[in-house]
Amino acid sequence: MLDLTFATQWLPGVSVISVAGEIDTANAGRLDRHIQQSRRMPGEHMVIDLSEARFVGSAGMRVLLNTHAFARQHGGTLHVAAPHPKVARFMDVTQANTVLHVHATVEAAVIAALQRSRATEETLTQA
Repeated sequence: MLDLTFATQWLPGVSVISVAGEIDTANAGRLDRHIQQSRRMPGEHMVIDLSEARFVGSAGMRVLLNTHAFARQHGGTLHVAAPHPKVARFMDVTQANTVLHVHATVEAAVIAALQRSRATEETLTQA
């Protein structure tokens, strides 16, 4: 099993969390804690970069789905970027990709998150 590591980059309007390793039952809680500690506010727009995550099990998927639900409840979004082909297949089989915003690249996910961020800002200034 590969060790699970994280790197967080805070950009204006979006946070990008890069995950490397394997996310399974034994360490999904570490991912959840890292996401919570990296969050600047509840309604933040976030990108989870899975390009270096070679495995995401059901516990890891649950963390992503719960993070998505929390962000959505608070006016934010979660975008999943560049999942490894095996991870993308698992998302397809479980239909998690019908709930999560999944993008082929980190760049595409960041652009989508920033577009949502700008739309949110415009809505708030019009109110």
